[in-house]
Amino acid sequence: MTRSLDAGSTKWVLGSLAAFFTLLAVVDVVIFDGVQQVVLAGFAGSSAAVLAIGAALVRRPRPGRRAAVLSLFCFIPVLNGLAPLFVTGELHQTSMLMLIMVGLGVAVTSTGVAVAAAATAVGGWIVAVLLRDDPHTDELTFYAIQFGLALAMGTLLRASLVRRTRQIRAMRDELVTAAERFRGIFEASPAGIGLCGPDGRFITVNPALCRLLARDQDEVVGAGVFAYAHPDDRFDGEEIARRIAAAADGVARMEVRFCRPDDDTRWVWITLTRTDAELTLVQMQDVTARYQAERATRDSERLLTAVAGVARRIRTGEDARANIVDAVRELASSDGVMLMEPATGSEELVVTASSRAHLVGTRVSLALTSMTAEVYRTGEPVFRADPAADPIVSPALLELTRARSLLWQPVIADGSVIAVLCVSWAHRLHDVGDRRARAVALLADETALALEHEQLLRHLERMAYTDTLTGLANRRAWQAQLPRLVAQARRTGAPLTVAIADLDHFKRYNDTYGHPAGDDLLQRTAAAFTEALRDSDLIARWGGEEFAMALPDCPAPDAAQVLDRVRAATPGAETCSIGYATWDRRETVEQLLSRADDALYQAKEGGRDAVREAGVILSA
Repeated sequence: MTRSLDAGSTKWVLGSLAAFFTLLAVVDVVIFDGVQQVVLAGFAGSSAAVLAIGAALVRRPRPGRRAAVLSLFCFIPVLNGLAPLFVTGELHQTSMLMLIMVGLGVAVTSTGVAVAAAATAVGGWIVAVLLRDDPHTDELTFYAIQFGLALAMGTLLRASLVRRTRQIRAMRDELVTAAERFRGIFEASPAGIGLCGPDGRFITVNPALCRLLARDQDEVVGAGVFAYAHPDDRFDGEEIARRIAAAADGVARMEVRFCRPDDDTRWVWITLTRTDAELTLVQMQDVTARYQAERATRDSERLLTAVAGVARRIRTGEDARANIVDAVRELASSDGVMLMEPATGSEELVVTASSRAHLVGTRVSLALTSMTAEVYRTGEPVFRADPAADPIVSPALLELTRARSLLWQPVIADGSVIAVLCVSWAHRLHDVGDRRARAVALLADETALALEHEQLLRHLERMAYTDTLTGLANRRAWQAQLPRLVAQARRTGAPLTVAIADLDHFKRYNDTYGHPAGDDLLQRTAAAFTEALRDSDLIARWGGEEFAMALPDCPAPDAAQVLDRVRAATPGAETCSIGYATWDRRETVEQLLSRADDALYQAKEGGRDAVREAGVILSA
């Protein structure tokens, strides 16, 4: 209830008093009877109504009128404190008036209003005492002393509150004076200078700092020190305090990238110094020119290191894709890189490596019109400062990369495009720049070498593990995979059956029709056997006219049906004999194969064109 209260606070005070006197009216109804009840409850209720109306009027922003209304309302509690004395004539009703005087001492800072309210209360109390028929001297003395103490307490509280208010104003004035002195120093400084609070937000900044950030003063003041820094270089108030505390001399220094509205990135050397007033002095110096010169040297070294790393991975047979993507992202100062390669058996490019792991496996159709497809077809690199404005750029790609600028770099080997590098920036670039373009192009050449080397290794690996005549796995591949299948069966507890099939009278067929016909029969047999087996089964050319088969998760009864189907699939009028054994979970791989070979021998001896398990003939 002071002039310093704003409209919201004043409304809250008046509303609270209205609620209090409403409650007081209810209490009066309960405590008093007859005329006293009607008078006191009615007076309290009327006071509540007046205060509620006053709270509603405060909505109108008229400070002068609000102060006058508040001064008037100060007397309502006093009158409510005097009313029980006059109505009942009982001195113990002084207690209410005493509490009201203490409360007014705290709430009222206007000396005139406070004195007037106190005088009204004292005068009213004296009149109420004089109107009593029997003053009761002892009781009167007691309540007079208590009333005086309440006035003294209210006065002391008010004096304490006024003193505290003056101290706060003095501190504020000192802060304003210090700020004005500081402003006189840094306004003309060529270096960017600002002052921020404990929360890391600018309180004031000089014109040089605004020019450095290319932003208006009203926009910078209130923003955090690193609000306009590159996303990777942002720190909050706690981090600023931690860095200052960690510094030996109490001054934190760092180099930070700042993004200007024109999408230009400036490198800034920042010095943070904590002052005695728990404020932080911020000094900013533009070091972009120096950084660019140093960056050119560092980039040359990093480019050589990156190329050497890719070359090393190529020589050792490692997958160099992740190394290439990381190198492109670093050297191009980009926010994202994707390597897209043709998908086998479809008109699509698939992301095989990315700086964002969740994008690996994403597919791009070459049948649809897109910049990625265009670069893949033409083999020409493309940069778009504003890809969203180019209708050929896929909106889905922009959504995935969150890019504001994009570069597509084809990866070319032997004159053909074998992949596309897509480099994205989260901020706008006016041009990709010679440095970035050279780095990406050079690494694209290294990518081509890496992919060609990988294809060669895969081809050699296929040759080493593939039978050249039938296209099946060869004996070397069989010997490498069968132990894995046995280990898997041991781990899972699933059954494993191994079989060896041999074409009957193959030598006679070769001698009769010639070796080319024999080779053709082997090829047709390999295709027929593969078709008859399950997708999970393994078949290999064991040697000559023999074929080895492994049937995972296949017990002997099921294996008998599968292998009989294989026997019946033998091409033309030819037949085959098959022997098989189901792993007993104890024997070695060699022992398992020996039992299957023995079963084959028994099938041969029993008349051929048969499938035999060790010791039991199943079909003929």
